[in-house]
Amino acid sequence: MSPSGLLPESPDLLEPLSALEPRLSCIGRAELAAVLAPIVGRLAEPVAAAEWLELAPRALSLCRKLYANARSGDALILARAVLFQAALTDDPVLERRASIVCGLLAADTADIVEAIEHYVNALRLSADDPVEASGIWNNIGLAMGIAGNYEMAGRCYERALDLLRERQGREYVRYAACVNLAQSHFHLASHAQGIGHAERALAEQTQEFIERDAHVALLLRRNLVRLLVALGRIDEAPQHVAEAAALADRIRTPRALIAAATARAVHELATGGTDVGLTRLEKALSHARQVPGALRDTLACTIAAEEAAGHSERALLRLNELSEHVYRSAIDKARGNVELAAVAGFISSRCDAAQEQARARLISKRPAAAKPESWDALDRMAVSAALRMDRSGWHGKRVGALSKALALASGMNPLQALEIGFAAELHDIGMLSVPEELLARKGTVRDAEHAIVRRHIDAGAEILGDDRHPRIFLAREIARYHHARWDGEGYPERVGHRFIPVEARICAIADAYDEMVSGLAGPASSMDQALAELRREAGSRFDPELVACFDRMVREESEDLGVDLASTAGMEAFQELVNALQEDRGFV
Repeated sequence: MSPSGLLPESPDLLEPLSALEPRLSCIGRAELAAVLAPIVGRLAEPVAAAEWLELAPRALSLCRKLYANARSGDALILARAVLFQAALTDDPVLERRASIVCGLLAADTADIVEAIEHYVNALRLSADDPVEASGIWNNIGLAMGIAGNYEMAGRCYERALDLLRERQGREYVRYAACVNLAQSHFHLASHAQGIGHAERALAEQTQEFIERDAHVALLLRRNLVRLLVALGRIDEAPQHVAEAAALADRIRTPRALIAAATARAVHELATGGTDVGLTRLEKALSHARQVPGALRDTLACTIAAEEAAGHSERALLRLNELSEHVYRSAIDKARGNVELAAVAGFISSRCDAAQEQARARLISKRPAAAKPESWDALDRMAVSAALRMDRSGWHGKRVGALSKALALASGMNPLQALEIGFAAELHDIGMLSVPEELLARKGTVRDAEHAIVRRHIDAGAEILGDDRHPRIFLAREIARYHHARWDGEGYPERVGHRFIPVEARICAIADAYDEMVSGLAGPASSMDQALAELRREAGSRFDPELVACFDRMVREESEDLGVDLASTAGMEAFQELVNALQEDRGFV
């Protein structure tokens, strides 16, 4: 501590910053927050000029490295603190840089509103510098691309290029804008224009540009692969696939590995390697859930691949997920922000129309619902897994009934709700992989033992690996993600908010409620007490909108049945509710 009792001086803060950098891909969120806390605290009050000039660039550099390691949410608090200090000290240069970093991080977490607010502030501070302004418009385009509006993104990239029209020679910002324009045109199916921009970017590229940001170079190669395949120029794609793989091996960040994997998968699908390509895309999508900024693009690629392979039902599930996770969450935020009314005006109904056309096309191809041949065997395995925790063995059945009811109450159509109910019954099938002595233990579980229990989500996904039938595919998604938390603190780690499949969010609430009322997670609670606990954890562990919907559904159903939610004989009343929810209500 300094003699004044304040936080340590900058040398003591810079040392932990340096120590963090090689550990960014593996350090836990709690440890990272503990290291960043004193730095954020330091930046909340005036900082001496010498200390500020050393600390600010290092802090922003760390934020960019966290971004590269798919940890934008963890970096935002530090970037905002730097921005606050820059404004406090009237440092317009660092305020502009911090605004750009804050925008980058906010967009990557799918908060498009905050991102654009930061970019507008950066434009204000750009002092009419065309290169600076061009870079900011390029970033605004990236934010709109994450939101799924590629038409608006393209306009932003064109604005970035217009600002550099009078400048001679090669400019990094022009090169990056061309890379991004190629991607936008790919998504707008204007492939000839896209390949033109990609080839222009390749001509502009220098070794210096690659060294400056190898990830942009990787995206260029991925975009070239996708555009060449779309134009039928498949023979030209392998060299770009190889370049993408080499760059990803060099960068070794999650978003780089996702980009290289999608490039390779697109080429494999185009050359007849359907099963290999779809498997590779599935793995990339799993990684993309931890990189919100990459999820939209990876989902879109997966939808196209599934449809091309004739898997209409799976493509439709992914399309629904795309709408839920990206379009509704990001775009509705923008529409709800008065200050961004001008931007929201560009978010045209074409996005809605394109999604509805795709949905109608996929629904028309969907086969009639039928039980998978392996379903009875899987159902028995799920009951066997439940018996290891619940003497009745009906934990999965109760969770399925509650999940079906919640899906229906949340506005899903009856057949969709019914399938979610069936799939949720298998959510804990992976518990077959957990030693019985760990399941039987009621006391404190050591970290190593807890890690073994957590692996049941991976085991469940593996058991349900033969997911050619849409119901098993849905069950696998629920098994893998039903322990993900809304705040991203669950497992799989860093998958949170609307990036958790909605079916898994539904199951998580039903699962927790059943565990509390049936006494599987400790002393049994009354139905009312369990609802209160769900409300307490809404917004942290659970989707708050779904919790409110579940609370309303349980109360309304219980009132109709004359069930006393406060009864100490909670399980008896609860079973009456579950029995009612399991009844055929005209679903089929």
